[in-house]
Amino acid sequence: MNSQRRLSAILAADVVGYSRLMHRDDQATVRALTERRALFAGHVAARRGRVVNAPGDSILAEFPSVVDAVECAVEIQTEIAARNAAVPDPEQRMRFRIGVNLGDVIVEGDGIYGDGVNIAARLESLADHGGIALSASAYDEVRDKLRYRFVDRGEEQVKNIARPVHAYAIDMTASGVTPRRRAWPRRQAVSALAVLLLVVAAAVAAWQWLRVDQRTPEAQAATIAVLPLANHSADATRGYLSDGLTEDIINALGRFSGIRVIAHNTVQAYKDRTAVPDQVSRELGVRYLVQGSLRQADGRLRVGVELIDAMKGTLLWSDRYEGEGREVFEIQDRIVRNIVGALAVKLTALEEKRAAAKPPESLEAYELVLRARELMRAVERSANRDARGLIAQAIRLSPSYAEAHAARSYAEFQRAVFGWMEDPADGLRRAEEAAHRALAVDDPGANARALAMLGNIHTFTGDYEAALVDAERALQLNGSDAIAHSLRGGVLLWTGKIDESIAASEAARRFDPRLPADGMFNLVLAYYLAGRYRDAVQASVALEPGARTVFLRAVHAAALGQLGELEAARREADEVRRLNPFFDVKLFGTRLLNPAHREKAQEGLRKAGL
Repeated sequence: MNSQRRLSAILAADVVGYSRLMHRDDQATVRALTERRALFAGHVAARRGRVVNAPGDSILAEFPSVVDAVECAVEIQTEIAARNAAVPDPEQRMRFRIGVNLGDVIVEGDGIYGDGVNIAARLESLADHGGIALSASAYDEVRDKLRYRFVDRGEEQVKNIARPVHAYAIDMTASGVTPRRRAWPRRQAVSALAVLLLVVAAAVAAWQWLRVDQRTPEAQAATIAVLPLANHSADATRGYLSDGLTEDIINALGRFSGIRVIAHNTVQAYKDRTAVPDQVSRELGVRYLVQGSLRQADGRLRVGVELIDAMKGTLLWSDRYEGEGREVFEIQDRIVRNIVGALAVKLTALEEKRAAAKPPESLEAYELVLRARELMRAVERSANRDARGLIAQAIRLSPSYAEAHAARSYAEFQRAVFGWMEDPADGLRRAEEAAHRALAVDDPGANARALAMLGNIHTFTGDYEAALVDAERALQLNGSDAIAHSLRGGVLLWTGKIDESIAASEAARRFDPRLPADGMFNLVLAYYLAGRYRDAVQASVALEPGARTVFLRAVHAAALGQLGELEAARREADEVRRLNPFFDVKLFGTRLLNPAHREKAQEGLRKAGL
């Protein structure tokens, strides 16, 4: 990933006493945080800035001008103070601390890094409750341009910054502190409103799938990637076992509400690569990494695992496990619980129950299912046929193995959707039957997979209400399941809830940055229908050429048409025609329930020359 440097004004903010507020009333606190994030988004957009990240109770924004950053901070604190004045109980008032710094940052993708960001975060911790702290570099830029009363706080030695930081505070009690408000140009107002609506939708959606226990510092940042376990067995063909164990550990960790886990599909890109922790951390946007190896020899299984804090470059925990036969499930369970313990995430009785997987009666059945999963990733007719044969063997060996029935559901759905059978309706019936068989067994992991499959079936048949219920239930079992988030995004898209669809699909992409083509299609089309044509184009071209289906290219062409980039739109339209000579504009988007959305989709295609 290419990186660049630039000088930026950085604003960092967090909530004062967030853990206490969550402990007192978590639902009211989340609602208040949702409102405050929307407030931040609107003011930041109006001052030509952008919100870079908003993890937990923190917000990070970047501005091209220090004056804009400081005026934005004052506007925000003034408005929050006014809102808090209407809250009778002082203990329920949500206040922020804000730090502003002018410094050099490293830009990678949409993220910014470096001491410029770190100093802003440290200044925020030095600010008064409801106040603003500036670095000396920021103060020098604004002291003769803004009529606020600045208080010299002197130098402070802060964590992980070599030199002391000289801080200045804005006296929020002084007369004239209310900033000169500028009238918003119409374009900025519309842009800010769009950002505000998106943030609200994203926050509401996030509350449905992420309930992090904020009472421990580590839990606030428990974002983790489990890298593929290296196969050190003498038999190289048994790599499916290390891949399968990696995937099962990911799924088990995803059932804890205090942990957000990157999807298996994404971490596979790091298979057989030497991982550089800080690089992987930046690429995947995670703080913690799990890596290790598996060796199978003489009927025994040996697994070595370590947990790394990639941000600090420290080893938090490592261990080795050895067992035989079906002890692979006990080993998996111990690994998961040790990781959770090392991250200091509180386990509730419900989460412990969710994390407990019911193993099959046969280790051979487990291995057969792992091999079948690997085959189905190829999305080929012959591979699907071989996978179904392996799954049938697994079910014969272990009839009550829920994961085998969930895998059978996916295999039947896959061949029905891709036309690999004469009677697709019969394939869907078989897929639904297998999913219900998986749900009949008390296994949270398999249940989440089965519910996602039912959601896909219901979406395919047009029963969107049932599909949405399936997606919500799957996310209750595993809040890190990118497939369930993507499924939810698709259902919301077809039913016309575009902003909510974008929030759900962006959540799926956070857990799986290499989201499959069908999930990316949902996101790209939702961007298009929201009028975010440039975002639609950028999301489309981010995919590898081979992953860009004819439908993705069609939306890409439509977005270019709406942007007036007609030459590029026609090139993309020609590619659509090459891939599908019978592409019919009148049939595109017919699954969209809102007629206006169907018309908008087809309008862009016509502008592109289709």
